[in-house]
Amino acid sequence: MLKKVLRLIDATLGRFVRHFFFILVRPYYSLFYNVSMSNKHLLQDMPGGLILATHVSRHDGPMVANMLYSTVRVRPAVLYSEYYNWAQWFPLMSISAVPMSSPKSWSPERRAAQKEFSLDVIRRVISNGNPVLLFPSGGVRTQPREVIKPRLSGAYDILTAIPDCPVAIIRIEGLSAFETPIYDHFWSFMFIKKGRRHVNISIEYLPDGLSTDCSLEDFNASLEKRLNTRPS
Repeated sequence: MLKKVLRLIDATLGRFVRHFFFILVRPYYSLFYNVSMSNKHLLQDMPGGLILATHVSRHDGPMVANMLYSTVRVRPAVLYSEYYNWAQWFPLMSISAVPMSSPKSWSPERRAAQKEFSLDVIRRVISNGNPVLLFPSGGVRTQPREVIKPRLSGAYDILTAIPDCPVAIIRIEGLSAFETPIYDHFWSFMFIKKGRRHVNISIEYLPDGLSTDCSLEDFNASLEKRLNTRPS
């Protein structure tokens, strides 16, 4: 009964709040960023799945979710500490983000239970046909290339729990502090030299997913290489 009530709230009030955020955020990115997104149609018929993205700035999550809003409902997976941050909890809750990881101060048993809970939620989200957005590196990059620390297991754990899960790769270019910004002339009528910053978001769909028949370290090294390599 409770689940039915929650689904009803999500489908009514939740949908209204998500659309409100979409209307609120879209003009900001339209005014200050010239965003192009290639191949987003590939996600239109994607049967759930996992979207693995590069993490170049704080804008990544909101920008990707906003640009994909009219194509597919994306459920972002975020760090437990960020989800329960007072300044971010409401917007993350309203878009049905999934908290992952847990505080290191917790006992091993409690952390294991939280991890299993998160994986169960993600399993249900994907089985319902919604893709989950995950940044495998865990945080905004502090170097030119994407780096996934050998111990980070988010993508590995999800794909181990759902071995037949389809995967999409998102590469974000133009937002990194290590890239030379390029601007258009959108604001030239106000005699402002710099207009909107060019951002390119490319999507690569991997219908066969990614194999986890290897160690976590090898998986992360392979995924890191893929995230840093443009498809030919």
